Amino acid sequence: MKYLLLEDKFQQDHIILDRIAEFLWDKGNEIYSSNNIDRRTDYINVAKNCDCIVSVIFEDCMIESIFGKELKPFQAIGRLETILKDKILIAFMMSGVYCNTIPYPHKIFHFEGLCHHELVRFFHWCEKLSLFVK
Repeated sequence: MKYLLLEDKFQQDHIILDRIAEFLWDKGNEIYSSNNIDRRTDYINVAKNCDCIVSVIFEDCMIESIFGKELKPFQAIGRLETILKDKILIAFMMSGVYCNTIPYPHKIFHFEGLCHHELVRFFHWCEKLSLFVK
């Protein structure tokens, strides 16, 4: 699968996003990072060709604003609502991992806080279930 990782503009360090990218890469997936895409047209093409868009959100916000009509954290793509409707969206937040699959939005994993320890727990759970394996 192809994943586009979106940086949170409020994120102070990139360790969490880097760990997610590492995990997905180690499972045989293709990874694209928003901070490595300069031109808007390239960004749109990458978004169109990716299967899943992943965002790490450190700010405290409502789930509805993440997966609602605004798609707040995904606006970095620039009003590509039509592209986003067909994509799997995954949001790593302070309280857990959310996805726009059934039911919508769905909390697929609970965090006590978005930190390295909780991320390791999530990755271990994913490995048990063979999730994110290409």
